[in-house]
Amino acid sequence: MDNNITDMTNEFHEIVRRGNESYDRMRLNWETRYNVWSGQSDDGRKWKSKLGRNPVPFDGASDSRPPLVDTYVNEDVDMLMTSLSSAQVSAFPTESNDAEQASLVTNLLRYQIHNQIKEFNDEAELAANYMLENGVAVVGVFWDVEEQATVADIDMESISQLAQSAENLSMFPEMILSEDREDEAIALGMLVLPDVKQSKMRKMIRELRSTGATTYPVKMTVKNRPTVVALRLGEDFFVPLDTTELQDARRCYYKEFVTKEALYDGIESKGYDRKWVEDVVDKTKGKTITMDRNALSARSNSTRREVIFDAKEVYEIVHCYERKLDEDDVQGIYYTCFSPHLPVNERGKETFAFSELMNYDHCQYPFVLFRREWLSRRVDDTRGYGEIGFTWQKQIKNEWDARVDRNSLATMPPLHHPPGRPPTKWGPGTLVPRVRQDDYQYADVPAYNAGSKEIEVSVRETCDRYFGRVTGPENQPYAMMRQQHMVSKWLKNWQRVMEQVLALTQQFASEEFFFRVVGSSKAQMLSASRDDIQGQFDIQLNFAVANLDQQLMQRKLELLKVAVGEFDTQGVVDRAELMQVVFSFIDPVLGERLLMRTETAAQKEIDDEKNVFARLSAGVDEDVREGQSHEMRLQVLQQILESSPSAQQRYQQDEEFKSRVDKRMQQLQFQLQQKKNAVIGRLGA
Repeated sequence: MDNNITDMTNEFHEIVRRGNESYDRMRLNWETRYNVWSGQSDDGRKWKSKLGRNPVPFDGASDSRPPLVDTYVNEDVDMLMTSLSSAQVSAFPTESNDAEQASLVTNLLRYQIHNQIKEFNDEAELAANYMLENGVAVVGVFWDVEEQATVADIDMESISQLAQSAENLSMFPEMILSEDREDEAIALGMLVLPDVKQSKMRKMIRELRSTGATTYPVKMTVKNRPTVVALRLGEDFFVPLDTTELQDARRCYYKEFVTKEALYDGIESKGYDRKWVEDVVDKTKGKTITMDRNALSARSNSTRREVIFDAKEVYEIVHCYERKLDEDDVQGIYYTCFSPHLPVNERGKETFAFSELMNYDHCQYPFVLFRREWLSRRVDDTRGYGEIGFTWQKQIKNEWDARVDRNSLATMPPLHHPPGRPPTKWGPGTLVPRVRQDDYQYADVPAYNAGSKEIEVSVRETCDRYFGRVTGPENQPYAMMRQQHMVSKWLKNWQRVMEQVLALTQQFASEEFFFRVVGSSKAQMLSASRDDIQGQFDIQLNFAVANLDQQLMQRKLELLKVAVGEFDTQGVVDRAELMQVVFSFIDPVLGERLLMRTETAAQKEIDDEKNVFARLSAGVDEDVREGQSHEMRLQVLQQILESSPSAQQRYQQDEEFKSRVDKRMQQLQFQLQQKKNAVIGRLGA
């Protein structure tokens, strides 16, 4: 199939340099969040030397930087990260025969989030910042295999043992010790260690012959797991201009900078073409076509330059994922790695690192789009906080500057003096001679403007209401609803990420894959083979923003207690599930440590009551305790007496034993009656 590298390169160049709107919006969002504009000085003042013109209202006037937008971004990033770390991750089977594995898959996903995917929290925080600052973010989901070279020892003794266990190696030690048979030893050694180069094998054979020991390079797998990476649309990740739905895009481009060592390592680990790697290293070092923030600043006539990435010693490569049909009209996603600076070689032939039908069985692009809002079907039609809050932040800045400038004038007002006779000194206690009373005097100080603070308060209240902050009892429900809506969209996207993570784990995890049950000190190491986690599952991440309000959570628990105690007269509430709900409010991790599975808890009660009966038989009285399942224990006791002939006989003949059993049963019945009386007392007979 044609790879069409030239077409990919041309389209990538077009997307990167595709006009003004996206980059102008990115610049506005970034500059607003970080309070960046031309002519700034480190002391927060306006100086002619920095601006190149006379500042207004005077040289040295205030140039404040109110962090309005940055505060909203940081607060909402904290909320999104809290919701992600506190969310209850669950896998629900979509087919009945997958039900038994759902619990195992749930534990697996928790382990992967908290333990296996080491970069998960860092990349999630990056994604949250990208989504709020620019309005959109992308998370890539890949299966990452990384090998690292190490050195192993080998000596003649171990080679002799190996020769005894394998018939075709029986002559190997003799070949090593004979100089005349060195070439034979090398050939046989390379069959045993195929990854060792011939020159290295020759050196090893000679060291074994002279010293009896040597070392050889061996590769060990240091990473074989799913990985996630946060990408910024327009900086790391690009899609064609006609894209409306990410999974339906014609192509997706993921750009990264790599080192020389990573390129050469890709020859072995990723199948990169060696000639392509050599050409890229030789011809493209330090080249980049991505418009960075230096260019953005230049476009906005800004004199402030921000260094965000130094590409002088690295190489820019692009990973293209393309959805297309093969010669049999079968649709698939094809992966191609190429250099945007080297689409053809010196002979005019298209060149690339690697190209094949992507081997991910989930048949999706390995990317999930995070949009802050949906304004149209266009992928990038979503606003960042800077675009929304720019004017409000500017208004607050104006009020800050006005108040600071007024205080500066009040502290040190302009001084009137006769022409040509400025005072040589000025300050507290300084003696200044004068001829007339009005020779030297301060200019009038601007009057205090109480409305300035009112304007700022009004602007902040408007911002707070817009960005979902509580400004009073009247808007608390709306603020909570807005925050919950954002959190729900955020978690829904992470559900899509985890669905891809699970699909990759089902496909690539080895039979020796181990994971732990997360959050439980009672958990044992579980071995999960690929077959153990196969199946179709719906992944859910749930988090209620209202649970962040401790007072509201307490009121909900109290209402739940009353509702179950007074209205559940038919016993329809699952008490075990109720405890799960209660601990989900209080602390989910603590709940995992304290709560047993329903079956385990029931069996524990049954076994304990059987042990009580044994102690009653041995002549030991045991009273009923609170907090036990009295109804279940009474049933166990009655069942023992009904099903065991020996127990029945002793109960009828042994008066002391009978009195102990009767006392126990009466106590259990009394506890049940007390619970019933409590309900009657609240509701009436």
